[in-house]
Amino acid sequence: MSARGGVVAAGRAAFRTAVLACAAALVVAAAPRAAAAQRPAPLPTIEPLVSTEWLQREIGRPDLVILQLGGAESFAKGHLPGAVALEYEREVVGAPVEGGLRVELPTPEALQATLRAKGVSATSRVVIVFDQPQVFTRAGRTFFTLEWGGLAGRVAILDGGLAKWQREGRYVATGAGKRVRPSAALALAPAAHLRATRDDVRAMIGQQGMRIVDARDTVFYNGRPWDQNPRGGHIPSAVSLPFSTVTNADGTLKPRTELEQLVAAAGVRADETVATYCHLGVQASWMYFTMRVLGRDVRMYDGSFDEWSKDASLPVEAGRTQP
Repeated sequence: MSARGGVVAAGRAAFRTAVLACAAALVVAAAPRAAAAQRPAPLPTIEPLVSTEWLQREIGRPDLVILQLGGAESFAKGHLPGAVALEYEREVVGAPVEGGLRVELPTPEALQATLRAKGVSATSRVVIVFDQPQVFTRAGRTFFTLEWGGLAGRVAILDGGLAKWQREGRYVATGAGKRVRPSAALALAPAAHLRATRDDVRAMIGQQGMRIVDARDTVFYNGRPWDQNPRGGHIPSAVSLPFSTVTNADGTLKPRTELEQLVAAAGVRADETVATYCHLGVQASWMYFTMRVLGRDVRMYDGSFDEWSKDASLPVEAGRTQP
């Protein structure tokens, strides 16, 4: 090969090398963009407690589902515009089992079917509204049920419920409500860790960094038996923080600063993992919700004292316990 031919060949080889290098660089640069394109978009989130002002602005957004607790008669008398009725006893609480515990969770399949029928999809944000101030704890139980079902971070409670909405003169609809378009795009994946078991709670007794919170009235904490529970008292090392103390008479939650003070006064530190319990798991669900508002690491003992007191092998204490 001539000297000139060698130079040309070398030039062509260098050109091919440069082209291949550029192509490789383009592939490498495109890889993160391709991966990002394949990565699912983050699901919309919502704060656990929403105000009437916030909800007034958000009503009508396609990803927002408002579930109003109460029977058909209550719903027909008045409901938030666009709300869908949700029957607590039939659709939130699991079917009773003879000889079993009371007020238990529904099966994931039943909960999924209910939410689909209400129009809840995989990208929905859900707001729970209670129809009467005295049943605000049912909203807490519904909140816990939906978070356990897999909607953690996408479900909220309207502060003060329907009564506060009405007091402020906001529009209230009547009648059967809107026609719901069922959703098929919802597959629940229950967050099992949010539901504390008897063994979970037993392992927390007296443990550093763990705190058991009794949400019942103090008279039950201190030993008065309740209903069908064979024993009175409380779970050892539990502290008393009654659900009623964090709530105003109108069903609204107390201001955050006051909640922080109440929780601290009960002996619950911000860095502790919390398990709440009560009689049946309803008042404890409201305390679970309160802890979620405060951003705490919390779970709820669903069996609560109904289960604990019936097991003679489990310890019970009476009198006030504080750390």
